[in-house]
Amino acid sequence: MTTDHKTALSTEPSMVPAPIQRIVRAALRKLAVGGNVHLGSDVRVGRGAVVSAPHRLTIGNNVSVGPHSIVQVDGQIGDWVLIGMHVQIVGRNDHAIDEVGVPIRMATRVADRAAEPTDAVHIGKDVWIGASSVVLSGVSIGAGSIIGAGSVVTKDIPECSIAVGSPARVVGQRFANDEERAHHLLTLGQL
Repeated sequence: MTTDHKTALSTEPSMVPAPIQRIVRAALRKLAVGGNVHLGSDVRVGRGAVVSAPHRLTIGNNVSVGPHSIVQVDGQIGDWVLIGMHVQIVGRNDHAIDEVGVPIRMATRVADRAAEPTDAVHIGKDVWIGASSVVLSGVSIGAGSIIGAGSVVTKDIPECSIAVGSPARVVGQRFANDEERAHHLLTLGQL
């Protein structure tokens, strides 16, 4: 292929008209999102994704949930969050494990009891959760943070941190210094 041909392919408009694309996206979002979930504006949910909550999940504006991702927790997800494909944001205590004589499958489910703090996640604004990561309930991910692909988040992640691994640990900072970090967080507050 010549460079001109590559450019022509990448800049061609979709064969599907924009109004049809919007209808399809809305239909997919309606199928994927449960009743206890409250969505902000311009939330995109990829093919095969499931977004639900046992009690209540609030998702901010301009959030993208990647294809085949599962979000099944209470809590909040801030504006401008990018959740990659095959991400799982799930509960730690979805089934009671201490009911003597009761198989786990039949044990009390999280939706059948009162909400507890460990049922929720708190994901700040402008967080990027890389593909195939797992985030367990009961954690907070600070605004501006990045979670590397394939990570397992079991503990809180501070603002503007880069965390990777299983369990995820902070390996760096998104910005070079405190001034840049403060400016970024201040700007997020204005969006």
